[in-house]
Amino acid sequence: MPLPSSDLKWLLIRKHNSFQIKKDGITFTTEPCNPTNISSFKFSGLANDKSVSVSSVNGEKKGIELTVKSKKGAKGAFSKYALNRNKKRNVAAIEKATRLSYYRGDLTKATVARYLKLRAALNSKHTDIKTIIEALKGKEDKEE
Repeated sequence: MPLPSSDLKWLLIRKHNSFQIKKDGITFTTEPCNPTNISSFKFSGLANDKSVSVSSVNGEKKGIELTVKSKKGAKGAFSKYALNRNKKRNVAAIEKATRLSYYRGDLTKATVARYLKLRAALNSKHTDIKTIIEALKGKEDKEE
């Protein structure tokens, strides 16, 4: 049985899917392989057969990985590449995976922008709320 086209998939999921978040009249999405988190056909990781994304490794501060959708309908259809070198080499790797290999050149700019923002967020000195709460509890215990 042939797989449905990208256009048909988009028509079915564009208004109603579990990844959509509607806020202030704009529809965002949390679907995998969507570099901008905007619900549109161009950036959709569900509807398109080819998609690219950058994310942190398991949601932690350990590193960043490039995810490329590889095969249609197969289990484990994503190839993941670690981006653990310096910024210039990682940007070149993203460009090579998208534009220079004729994969999805239209996603290069959005993917590089997401990588740079994610890198800045992971390298910042700010910590999450859990570590702040644990530090405050530790100070309270010392005072008693």
